[in-house]
Amino acid sequence: MKRIGVLTSGGDAPGMNAALRAVVRTARSNDMSVVGFKRGYNGMLMRSLTSSDDFIEMNSRSVSGIISHGGTMLMTARCMDFYRPECVKQAVRNAKALGVEGLICIGGNGTFKGAEALNEMGLSTIGVPATIDNDLRYTEFTIGFDTALNTAVEAVNRIRDTGDAHERVSIVTVMGRDCGDLALHTALACGAEAAVIPEVPWSIEELGNMVHRGVISGKRSMILIFAEGAQSSMKENVKQLKEEFPKLHMNYDKLSASQFAEIIEAISGHETRATVLGYMQRGGSPTANDSILATRTSARAVKLLAEDIGGRAVGVKGNTLIDVPIEDAMKGETFDPEFYELVGITGYTVKKYSV
Repeated sequence: MKRIGVLTSGGDAPGMNAALRAVVRTARSNDMSVVGFKRGYNGMLMRSLTSSDDFIEMNSRSVSGIISHGGTMLMTARCMDFYRPECVKQAVRNAKALGVEGLICIGGNGTFKGAEALNEMGLSTIGVPATIDNDLRYTEFTIGFDTALNTAVEAVNRIRDTGDAHERVSIVTVMGRDCGDLALHTALACGAEAAVIPEVPWSIEELGNMVHRGVISGKRSMILIFAEGAQSSMKENVKQLKEEFPKLHMNYDKLSASQFAEIIEAISGHETRATVLGYMQRGGSPTANDSILATRTSARAVKLLAEDIGGRAVGVKGNTLIDVPIEDAMKGETFDPEFYELVGITGYTVKKYSV
């Protein structure tokens, strides 16, 4: 191949710019030109008023100095139209009109689904995993996860300080969608008393009782790490909680972190406060680990296309680069029971919730 495309799609992740830089620099060293599509798959559909809003020619100078920047210079977005085969077909037609022979898709699960669809339509694609959720099991880590983890750990350590000062329980909600990896790693790194994740059924009553036991045994403060999708595995339903705690403000099917804190305070009798870290976990400069991972995986992606190999996803296992069929990259269980048990063992209360 002599001309390839690249895009960043879905949620942004620290290290995406480092990945773009590696794609362009590696492509140029292989005498390949690069087209950068803006706003993910939306750019490939070319619906903007001017072509410069959809795609740009990229060279070594255009990616100079971006390796340490968060976000993505190509911008990113989700493209629901890519669920329609006619839109995928149009994207392939547009790419080939630009002379693009292969495409590197940087993102997570949804991005890989789009890449698989393009590959099936005749445009060779390579997936590079970039998501703070770390929910692609074929690879040990995804670009952005380490940075998001370090951001969460720093925030939790600060919350622990004020929790100790005020002798309170702190619920800290981290991102991750339906994957509990970020919550588990944060809990383990911070010595949290519990990690509440979507993969394991849990009871808010049991959690409140655990807090009560910790307080009466002398704990001044406690940290409970909640994954943002944790309510999906809660044993109690909201109607049941409304009946049990009629004085609390629970008006929605989806409970907020503050509402969880209210319930735990009511059960435990101990002051409980909630903090949602939110999008701060996606921002900021990537860690050294994420910059290196982005550079290595993206360089491998270019080399695969240079060898006319498509339909693969690049990743890392045990510090060794791997590539697998892109359809296999979206399969498999992301939850590691042993890791969950380790959080329970090293937390204050050894008896946790059953896996």
